[in-house]
Amino acid sequence: MFYQLIESETRTIMLANAQSEYVFKTVDPAVVPQEKSEPKRALIAVLATLVGGMLGVFIVFVRAFIRSGKQETTEENE
Repeated sequence: MFYQLIESETRTIMLANAQSEYVFKTVDPAVVPQEKSEPKRALIAVLATLVGGMLGVFIVFVRAFIRSGKQETTEENE
């Protein structure tokens, strides 16, 4: 029993050492791209600045609205 297991493992190791593509097969070889592909950092920075600015202005308006609502209720109570 153990001899058969050792024999099968030895065959597997011999096949793996003999063939460069024993487990995986190369479908297409790696190719250097013709055009450079990367994130457009300038566009991302500009969009992040605009979105951050708009979010900041929105938060300022919401806070001002909440404070004005509190002031009106305190003035009505007096």
